[in-house]
Amino acid sequence: MTFKRYSNPTRGEASTKGYSASVAPAPTDTRSAVLAATVAAAAGIAFQVGSKATRDALFLFSFGARALPVMVMATALLAIAFAFLSARALTAWGPGRVIPAAFAGSGVLILIEWGISFWFPRAAAVLVYLHCGCLGGLLISGLWSMVNERFDPRTVKLDLGSLTVWGTLGGAFGGLIAARVGQTLPATAMLPILAAFHFVSAAALSRLGQSPVATPRSAVPRPAEPPERSMRTGLRALAGSSYLRGLVGLMVLVTISEGFLDLALKSRTASTFAEQGELLRFFAVFYAVVSLFTLLVQTLASRFLMQKAGPAKTAAMLPAGVTLASAGALAVPGLASAAIARGVESMLSNSLFRGGYEVLFTPVSAREKRAVKPLADVGAARVGDLIAAGIAQAVLAGSMLHAPVILTALAAGVSIAAVWAALRLQAGYVSVLERGLRSRAIEFDFSSVQDGLTQSIMLKTLSPDEQSRILSRSGLVTLPAAWSESPHGERIADLRSRDPSRVRRSLRGEPVPVEIAFEVISLLARDDVARDAIENLRRAGPTVIEPLITGLLNPGEEFAVRRRIPLVLATYKLPRAVEGLGQGLEDRRFEVRYRCGRGLSHLMDLDSALRIAPALACEAVLREVEAGAGVWEGRRLLDRFDDEPWSPVLDDAIRSRADRSLEHVFTLLALVLPKEPLRIAFRGLHAEDPFLRGTSLEYLESSLPPEIRKPLWPYLEDRRPRRAAAVRPTEEALAKLIESNESMVIHLDELRRKGE
Repeated sequence: MTFKRYSNPTRGEASTKGYSASVAPAPTDTRSAVLAATVAAAAGIAFQVGSKATRDALFLFSFGARALPVMVMATALLAIAFAFLSARALTAWGPGRVIPAAFAGSGVLILIEWGISFWFPRAAAVLVYLHCGCLGGLLISGLWSMVNERFDPRTVKLDLGSLTVWGTLGGAFGGLIAARVGQTLPATAMLPILAAFHFVSAAALSRLGQSPVATPRSAVPRPAEPPERSMRTGLRALAGSSYLRGLVGLMVLVTISEGFLDLALKSRTASTFAEQGELLRFFAVFYAVVSLFTLLVQTLASRFLMQKAGPAKTAAMLPAGVTLASAGALAVPGLASAAIARGVESMLSNSLFRGGYEVLFTPVSAREKRAVKPLADVGAARVGDLIAAGIAQAVLAGSMLHAPVILTALAAGVSIAAVWAALRLQAGYVSVLERGLRSRAIEFDFSSVQDGLTQSIMLKTLSPDEQSRILSRSGLVTLPAAWSESPHGERIADLRSRDPSRVRRSLRGEPVPVEIAFEVISLLARDDVARDAIENLRRAGPTVIEPLITGLLNPGEEFAVRRRIPLVLATYKLPRAVEGLGQGLEDRRFEVRYRCGRGLSHLMDLDSALRIAPALACEAVLREVEAGAGVWEGRRLLDRFDDEPWSPVLDDAIRSRADRSLEHVFTLLALVLPKEPLRIAFRGLHAEDPFLRGTSLEYLESSLPPEIRKPLWPYLEDRRPRRAAAVRPTEEALAKLIESNESMVIHLDELRRKGE
């Protein structure tokens, strides 16, 4: 018999959740981290809203609307450079170090600009505009990068769902403060308040970076490509994909439209208000109200439209809304209509458009997405800013009086083109998504897909078994048309019912056909009907072996399902069942491995012709014994469905005292070594009589292969003084062990009486 040592025996045993931290964070630590993230988001968005109002008020008061396009172009160019530097910094040092320092540095810069404003107010206005335009969005993006890396997806979903709400409320707070300041103080008085917002964000993010919150291994970022290489990869991807070019083109068009409406609004604002305070109050109220309406639309309409219309049509809502709002502004020109048009654009851009646009990137491969996304989000947006500012500069130079009307008309025209571009993406999205799904190049969490189009395309590319399983996992009880027309449609509806009595009636009827076996397998996760599901699957016979093995070996399957599948497989006296249970010995969860071992032992008791490869069993033993004392001693069984006596240990008195890890190891050893002596020896290890225990240890010391005996021996707790005498031959030790068996049986009877 040959043996192979494993250096990583537990396969995730020490960290069953898959986190890189060896100890799960305490709830207090998680709450502290969530609070820090919430404070940072609220303060960061408060800065965003307040800084936009301050930036616009200072610049328009100092230079007027005519100089604005040049400032927009300068800001766009500088923003591209900062994005490049940001990518380098995040790659080199990571968000946890860069982002808090960047927030603190931004606060210091704001204070410096405040000091400059006392002597050089026009220079300060330019610096504040560049500062807010270049760093504001990058810092918020970095904040979300920290949140995404610091928390696991479940924490983000359950505990950080209100982060957007608090951020919006923070934005409204920043706008209200700016409006209040504008009533009595100059706009520059907002600068130290803005600095304070960023200092608060820096402190909160520093605390977030220090909090011991476990990070999923899958979420730990891999070293990023150098920005130059990533850009070249993105350009090549764009050159080879008309779909990606369409996405980037859509971003350019909506950004140009936004630029026109923004310049039209600020042109009318500059001609309406002459004082800094008036400008500050107007922009503060405008940005705060838009933030609140954005949250409202996102909450009430975004999910519904994604479900009904799909991502491309949802994204097209932005240019369509801008077209209508621009038409209204042209019909009734003035500051109010310009503000409404710009507000509609901002509201739809940050809610419906962003949601649809992000989903449109779903079918793009991960490698291309990492390369193209920065070009679309930063590069295309800044190119749109440059185009809009360049055209606006020519319009303002030609006719300052009619510029708002001309810019609004241009926004409407560009938005019509953007609607056409968005709707054209629908066909490309469907094609790329179907191709990606069929090749399995992309993977989906079906429950996270919000739009009905993606769901229907995904289901269409799956087999009926996969459809059934995914729908049951996602909680969708509506049957696809193909199922409702099948002979099993009514039974599927019964099995998916939330009524336990209805489910039991179906399970106690005919055995499940293989076509819908996954429906019954999924019910193993429900304690109220699991026993009936087990019995139905046992009656179904070997036809359901393959679905059962698939569920057992799928690490994404629910733990309760995986730990109960061996109770079914162990009733099929077939080599394929033995093979599946043998593969289950490598599961990352101990209880699954434990049940697979018991199932294998039971099968070999039923049919002596069934065999497991000795090397497989011994490798499984080595993985268990090399787990470490802390993991070994902490193993417990969670399931109550363990009433089948499928173990080398048949005595309840022993089972209540035995170490589960040691019991599992002896179960595995009994698969390939003489079973009866191992059972007797295991009983002897748990006897209170030192003689019986010593005899068992003597047998094990002489019979176990050295490769297993050495790592296993510390767990047998042999505390007898060791003698230098030679080890007793196996035959002699075995004879002595068998002689002691009668005494062990008497001792077990005594244990039972004590237990009673």
